[in-house]
Amino acid sequence: MHLATHESEALAELGEKITSISKNLLEGLTPSAPVLTLTAATDLFNSRPASQIYQILDGQVSFEMAGKTVAQFERGDLIGLTRMLSLPAGTFSSNDPVRLQPLERDELITHVFGSESLQKLWSYYLVAQLSWYQQALAQEMRKEFQPSAGFLHFAPGETIIHQGDEADLVYTLLEGSADAICDGVKVGQIFNDEIFGALAVFTGQKRIASVVATSDCTVLTVRKEEFIELVEHQPHICIGLIEEMADKIKQLNGQLLAVQEA
Repeated sequence: MHLATHESEALAELGEKITSISKNLLEGLTPSAPVLTLTAATDLFNSRPASQIYQILDGQVSFEMAGKTVAQFERGDLIGLTRMLSLPAGTFSSNDPVRLQPLERDELITHVFGSESLQKLWSYYLVAQLSWYQQALAQEMRKEFQPSAGFLHFAPGETIIHQGDEADLVYTLLEGSADAICDGVKVGQIFNDEIFGALAVFTGQKRIASVVATSDCTVLTVRKEEFIELVEHQPHICIGLIEEMADKIKQLNGQLLAVQEA
C-alpha cells in the first residue's frame, strides 16, 4: 500500500511492511470463496457481500474518498477491512483487470484466533495500518500548509514594494540587497534571507515605506493569507520576525539619534 501522491521513505517502508504482514497473516488459511477476476470498475465492491475482505492477487486498486484518490493497493495487500466491520469506508476502483481472493469474515477471525502468534500478528497489522494512516495524514497536512510561493527578479533601482500600496504579499530576499525608503528618506537596509513586508500584513495597514533594489535581487513572495496560516502552524517564524523587527527599531533609533546630534 502507498499514497497516490509522493510519500516519504519512512511511509513507503511501512507500507511494504504492512503488505508483508498481510501475506504472513494468511498463511495456512484455505478460503472457501473462489478467486474473483474483475474488469476495470469504478466500484469493485458493488453488489459484493459486506462480510468479505479481499486479498489482491494481481493488479492495482485505488482507494477514493470524496472523489479524491487517497491510496493505492497492490499484490498482497488486504482491502475492505472497514467495510467488513461495517465502518464508514470509501470506494475501491481499478482501471485495469484485477484478481482478488475473497476471505469470509468468520473464516478470517477463526484463523487469526487459532493461535497466539497469529493474534499478535493481527494486532501488529492493525497497529501498523493505524500508524500508516496517521503518518500519511501528517504528511498531507504539511503539504497543505506549504504556501504557493513565487519568485521575482529586480534590477538595481527597481522598486520591490511601493509606499502606500495594499499589503497583499510577504517577501523574502534570496539574493541581493535593498533599501527601505520612507518619504524619500532611507530608513533601513534589507539583506539576504531577510523577510520583509510582514508588518503591514499583520497590522492590516498600507505599506509605510518603499523597498528599492540596490543590486540584482531575487525575491520569494508568499500571499498574505498563506503566510498567516503558515505562521499559525509554525510559530517559530514569528520569533525570527520579532528579532528582525527589534533590530530594525534599534537601527532607526540610532539614525534618529544621529540626526538629533547633527
